[in-house]
Amino acid sequence: MYDTLPKNERAFDVDVVGDTTGVHYKGTFTAKCILNMAGRHAMELEKTRLMSDYANPSAGLAGISITLATLRSKIVEGPAWWKDSDGGATIIDDNVLLRLYDEVNKLENAWRKDLKKAAEDTPKGNVQKES
Repeated sequence: MYDTLPKNERAFDVDVVGDTTGVHYKGTFTAKCILNMAGRHAMELEKTRLMSDYANPSAGLAGISITLATLRSKIVEGPAWWKDSDGGATIIDDNVLLRLYDEVNKLENAWRKDLKKAAEDTPKGNVQKES
């Protein structure tokens, strides 16, 4: 059944200068377009860990937690500066992390679009059956 789904890992390039530090961040990333249940579970656990289970996190804390948890869950491979940043934790430039977050969200949107197109192109009688 899953062999008919679009490819779940895709690459994207980043070339951005940090707004705060002026550091030039450049490289190729590979990320998961969509997470399976185990991946979503791990992402939610990471988000909760980052929020320290605060009952009422500030908007800033929630935003940082969501961004870091998403990137850590979806990015499979990245340049040395990403690997050395502890999943983005040591990066000072917000715009760099937000750019990465936007890119992984674009991958998910593209994957969903490809899935929809594949479903439209599949004849109605071609239904996956249990084995």
